[in-house]
This record gives sequence, C-alpha cells and structure tokens, in this order.
Amino acid sequence: MSEPSSLDKASVAAICERAQALVGRTVAEAVPGLESKINKRNKGDLGMIVERYYFEHDPPDINEPDFDEAGLELKVTGVIAKRDGNLRAKERLVLTMINYETIVDETWETSKFLNKCKLMLILFYEYDKAKDNLSRRFVLEPVLHRLAKPMMRPEEDELKRLKAFEIEIPAEDANTIRRDWETIQAKVKQGLAHELSEGDTTFLGACRKGSGGLDEPLRKQPFSKQRAKARAFSLKPAYVNRLIRDISRDSEESTDDLLVRAAPYLTTQTFEESVLHCFSQFAGLTLGEIAKNLGYHRPPTGYKGFHREVARRILLEGAVGISALDIEDIEMKTIRVDKEWKPNEAMSFPNFRYLEIVNERWEDSKFCEKLEKRFLFVVFRTDEQRVERLAKVFYWNMPYRDRQEARRVWLRTKKCVVKDARFLPTSSDSHVAHVRPKARNSRDRELTPQGTKLVKKCFWLNRDYVASVLKDA
Repeated sequence: MSEPSSLDKASVAAICERAQALVGRTVAEAVPGLESKINKRNKGDLGMIVERYYFEHDPPDINEPDFDEAGLELKVTGVIAKRDGNLRAKERLVLTMINYETIVDETWETSKFLNKCKLMLILFYEYDKAKDNLSRRFVLEPVLHRLAKPMMRPEEDELKRLKAFEIEIPAEDANTIRRDWETIQAKVKQGLAHELSEGDTTFLGACRKGSGGLDEPLRKQPFSKQRAKARAFSLKPAYVNRLIRDISRDSEESTDDLLVRAAPYLTTQTFEESVLHCFSQFAGLTLGEIAKNLGYHRPPTGYKGFHREVARRILLEGAVGISALDIEDIEMKTIRVDKEWKPNEAMSFPNFRYLEIVNERWEDSKFCEKLEKRFLFVVFRTDEQRVERLAKVFYWNMPYRDRQEARRVWLRTKKCVVKDARFLPTSSDSHVAHVRPKARNSRDRELTPQGTKLVKKCFWLNRDYVASVLKDA
C-alpha cells in the first residue's frame, strides 16, 4: 500500500481517510523508519506516536482540539479480542483533564470539554500484552463521534465523504453525556470535588488521573479547603463497547444486544426509570409467582443463581436486557433479606490474588473500581409466612466516607498479606468491609508471599452495613 499524500489538516474528511489507511497495519508498517525516529523511552504513548509520526502533526494547546483548524480531536484506544472472537474495550477512553477552578464558571455550551471533544475521531488498535505499541495492529473502522453540530457547515462533497465515518449518536446519548458533565460540575460547585466517583454518572465519567498512592499531589478546588485528587473526563468502557458493537455490523448480534440498542429509547423515560418500571410490575409478588409469569421454572435445588436469573428475566420482559446495565455501567446485585430486613449474608466482590495485591495501588484495584460504580439493588424479602417476595429495587452509590473506610481495609489487607496472609481484616475490624474466603471448596487455593497456599479470598461488605443501606433506601 502506498503512503498517503500530504494531509489537509483543515479537512475532517481528509483526516478520516488518512486514519482509514492505517486499519490493518501497525504504525511501524505505516511509517517507514519509525524505529530510528522515535526515542525508545517514548514508546508508551501510542496516541502521541500516531499523531506525530503518522499524521505528521503536533497538537496545539491542551484545551483545544488536536486538529484545531478542523475542530477535530484525535483519540487512540485499545481493544481486546474475547474468546468468541468479538472485541471489547481494553479500558475507559480518557478525554481531557477536569479543571476544578474553571469548570464552575462554565456552561455546557462554553465548556472546555465540549470545545475540545465535540467532534472526535477514534482509532482502535488490538492490544497484545506481548507486543510493544509500534507492533500493535489497528482494527475496525475509525469512528467519527459528534457531540455537537459543527460551527461551520462543511461543503457538500465533504459531507458525503464524512458519512462513511460518522457513527450516529442517538440524541438521548448526547443528552446523557451533557447531564453527566453537569453532574460533575455540580459536585465541584458544592465543594465536593474530592468525593467525585465514576458511579455518579452514566456515560461520561470522572476517572482518577493522578499518580496514586499516599504521596499523590492533590489539587485545589474553589469551594472547599479540602484538596481533591486529579480526575479526567472519560467515556466509560461500557459506552466504548457500544461504539465497537455498532461498527462491528458483520458480527452476529445476540437477542440481548438487539434489546440493548433499542430499549433505552423506546419511551420518554430515562434509562433508570425504564429499569425501575420493569421491576415495579412485579413488586410484592412471590418469587414463584414472578417465575410463573415469566414462564421460568426453578432449576434443581442448589442452583445459587436463581434470584439473579429471575431479575435478568424481568429486565428482558421489559425489553431492556441485562447487557443494558453494562452499557450504563451499573452493577446489579440481588439481595435476600429476612422479615426484619436483615441480609442473609454479606455482599461479596471478585477474588483478589495474594501475590498481586502486594504490588497494587488502591486506585488500580478491582475492589476500588467496583465501589466507584453505581449499583442496582434488587431485594427479595422473606415474609411472615416464610415466602420470598420482590420487596425493593433501588440505585445506590457508596458514600465517600464509606469508600475511604473500604480503602483503609484494603490497605490493611495488603499490609497483612505481606506479613502473614493468614491473618486478614475481619468484620469486627471495620463497620464497612472485611475479608473472608470465596472459593469452590477447601482445595481452591492461591499461593501467598510466604510460599504457602491458602484458600482464595475476596472483600465483602459487612452484613450489618448492607442492612443499614437497605434501611436508608
């Protein structure tokens, strides 16, 4: 393939066509002699490499779009191949830093975020841990993601060329991203920048963007003396997965996928309202009555996923689908309680590995990532006749102070694992969280730093803590 000719950096279509020529190639294949041009220590930022050496462009000021003449921001993000051959986002797509000092005086229309990201060209490369950035191949077609109408109308031929790249963003998606931005701004205006969480929003997150750890420099915020960790606007992985699914039109779509695309826009309700409406139609019914209405029969005794499966089928019955929660970055938890609203058990989270946690930072841990999510709690209560009924369904974000307590438990766990992995925090050590086994059986073990093998464990939210959340809901 011949190399692209000189690039018109004021033409969105020309930049998109240059991007399309990269699909199926690595940047090293696309730029002859790249190895000799680049400093080996700078191989860590593939986006910078692509922009500087493939597009032969140095971006302007950080608050302006990369291609300022075209009003176009360039983003490069990784995808990972799943076992079924489909692709998923490697991580969230970081867009631009949140400036706590200036965002409070902006409107959506005048925001630095919208100015920089109203029109984005997104390129996808396949992430392979064994390869360096120069050897990672670009896949999928480049996506032109538009959040706002262009300031200047392109010429007719330019519009025709753009149609090949621009993915249609439903109006509700754009409105949701705007609401997310306003939610983040409102929290900063309240002097709560230090309490920001990715669970506060739907598509546009406020992700951590500092060095992490106890020595991370904190930033000033205008309406509080308390300093806050650096954060950036980002598109959540579930939303990026939606873009990937939309451009992978040749792949087979499951029933859930089709429902995911349609359901949030079938009514004038918000997505959250649509989900609650699905469950409201079954409120107060027994588990058996719900299953019968759904045409679902309980599997043999011992099937632990029955309550979650019933909740999943309720969503499908309402034309939403469980995958829609993934797109909205919502974690569903089914909770069983007794007649006094006491949970049957504590709430578990994914297992951690003894040898990995000792080298992790809290900010990068799975436990921290989970606790920053928004949760959908589906509560089944056993009544006086010992019959389980759908009793309560609600959204929940863990409060900042409780996330800080969970962080303390995690840090103590890390310290204990280094010293002696047999002795980890219990429910009596914290009102929020503790550590205990979560394994298939007593032989399901992991290697510890002490060279011994111990049964697998995970973090749990305390039973009493979950009870207090249910009481306050």
